[in-house]
Amino acid sequence: MHRVSSSKMVKERRADPRRTALRNYRVEIKLIGEPIYQFRVTNVSLKGAGLFVKEDSDFLKLISIDQVVEADFISPDGTDPNGKYKAEIRHITEPNNGKHEGHCLVGLSILEKIEQIEE
Repeated sequence: MHRVSSSKMVKERRADPRRTALRNYRVEIKLIGEPIYQFRVTNVSLKGAGLFVKEDSDFLKLISIDQVVEADFISPDGTDPNGKYKAEIRHITEPNNGKHEGHCLVGLSILEKIEQIEE
């Protein structure tokens, strides 16, 4: 699959299709000793997600590429991924002057669902 970008053909590296028309799709990430951080999900598949993070967020100082975090996906329509997952931070982009000025894009790779123990 190819994507046209500024008159060049660029090979699509994603194996799975992503949903991008998301409404109120959120993720909460809790780091040890830190508050819960909540972000808007910009695109999602069963294997990954992109998050918008303000460029001045303390969260960016606390994370690094290849770090595994616990991510609680909140899907308003209940579609997967929904619930708690182990996820790996795959990339952190620099902010640009486009539509989402002042925000970085953090890419997550979803590793596995965390099973909840029923009480």
